[in-house]
Amino acid sequence: MEISESILFALVLLSALAHAVWNAVVKHSGEGFLQLAMIRSVGLLVGAALATQLPLPGKNALGFLVGGAFFQYLYFFLLSRSYQALDYGTAYPMARGVTPLMVSIAALLFLDESLQPLQITGVLLVTCGIFALIMKELRVSGKGIFYSLGTGIAITGYTTLGAAGVRSVANPLSYVAWLEILSGGGVILAVLCTRPLKGLAFARANLLRSSLSGVLATGGFGIALWATSMMPVAAVAATREVSILFASVISVFLLNERFSTQRLLAALIIFCGVGTLAFA
Repeated sequence: MEISESILFALVLLSALAHAVWNAVVKHSGEGFLQLAMIRSVGLLVGAALATQLPLPGKNALGFLVGGAFFQYLYFFLLSRSYQALDYGTAYPMARGVTPLMVSIAALLFLDESLQPLQITGVLLVTCGIFALIMKELRVSGKGIFYSLGTGIAITGYTTLGAAGVRSVANPLSYVAWLEILSGGGVILAVLCTRPLKGLAFARANLLRSSLSGVLATGGFGIALWATSMMPVAAVAATREVSILFASVISVFLLNERFSTQRLLAALIIFCGVGTLAFA
């Protein structure tokens, strides 16, 4: 079925909103990694259900699956640490904002997707926005900056490998299903090996919230990864980073974090940059 580019962009924007919401849940939970494990358990169940109805991805996708799962493990660890060190309204834009820059470079090097003049402009805007955020936070938490930027690198890794993976298989949904199984299974295993009793107690106390967040996370990621099979990966990554604007609103009005003109300005610069990248 042929899908128009405008519908694809709308779906990716919905995935961006979903991403900002479930990340706010992780930050608000107070137990970031346990909350992430609960969210990924939904992905594991969805992936397993889909895998029983779909063909195997094939040998060509195996390396992309393993590499993508590794970068997702790294992402979950660094994300939970960044939320311990920084406000949601700072950690989220910093991590997501560097992604279009690095994905554009990775796509150029590994996927043969070249940058156009407008894309270069977008990259520069994003870089300026990130610089504004970092200058604000240098006096607060160097460790938080490290975790947030590391999260962005992990996102770049699984986004680039995911784009290559879905393009290497006949059915992109099959790749998504198995990546959900690998990433979800690994995180849940880590919790069972390190904090089994606390993990089970957290699961019982937060079942509904975690289940809904898991649906948002799994659906949003699946949409974004599926979109990379039909659109340039840099455009998908950039469009999804509109979540930065959603995150800024959530941080002030729902999480009651401190309003900062500099933080807002940085988020708007990043938003303009990713918008330029998306529509270049």
